[in-house]
Amino acid sequence: MIRFLRMTNADRVAYGGLEPGRFCLETDSGYVYVGTDGGDVKQTAASTPKWNPDAFPAVPSAQDDHFKAGALDGKWTTYNHGAPNLTVTVPDTFARLALASEGTNAHRGIYQPLPAGDFTIITKAALNAVAPTGAGPETSAGLVLLQDGADSAGDLVHMSVIYQYVSQYCKKIFIRRFHNYTTLTANYITTHGGQNTTCYLRIRRNGTTLYYDYSSDGISWQMILTHAQPFVPAHVGITTTNYNVGGGPAYGYFDFFRYIAADQDGPIGEFV
Repeated sequence: MIRFLRMTNADRVAYGGLEPGRFCLETDSGYVYVGTDGGDVKQTAASTPKWNPDAFPAVPSAQDDHFKAGALDGKWTTYNHGAPNLTVTVPDTFARLALASEGTNAHRGIYQPLPAGDFTIITKAALNAVAPTGAGPETSAGLVLLQDGADSAGDLVHMSVIYQYVSQYCKKIFIRRFHNYTTLTANYITTHGGQNTTCYLRIRRNGTTLYYDYSSDGISWQMILTHAQPFVPAHVGITTTNYNVGGGPAYGYFDFFRYIAADQDGPIGEFV
């Protein structure tokens, strides 16, 4: 891997003493800085700080959560309408949504109020589930926008990593709309296949338009859908499903939840 990085004034002091605005190279073994006094090239050791997409922001928003408190933060509310099949824990450095198998595509998870205006929400989600039994059933874990998380008749849109069986077992990213937390009303995208069961998911809003991106590393992102928001969401959060009759529990693991009060489409994280 080789990546060009443009240094800010603060970065050049912290990471190389470069003149403002100069460039550097990042390689797998460390950093190569170009533009030191006299035009020399200076290479650092491999231990030099690197970009970490999982790094907690220096100034986190009130909505951010890296799930490191050992218990769920009070900013979150659980939505578990109907049969209370969801268990939420924060074992150590992640949130775990454990959902027993059920015969419906019921979405269950946690949410918090969504401020008005443009936004970017990101999570790093992992799905650990037994193979779905039979054609159709699936398990999922991802981001969710809720019309009203407290209203069992409200609508939601989710962007999730999906594990399902359709002629063969496959992993995909789905973006769909549901009514009353369980009734499918719109398939926005259900064919984005070949994904790992762990990836970064991002939803952005600019005005009334939503953008959906995913990434395998939190640095390089691909937008896979954009559309007008189908409703004004009051809440935002993370969700899991386990439509897998006779199967075992599904576990959605979330390393962090991040909220930015702007439409931000670049890499996330910082040097660490």
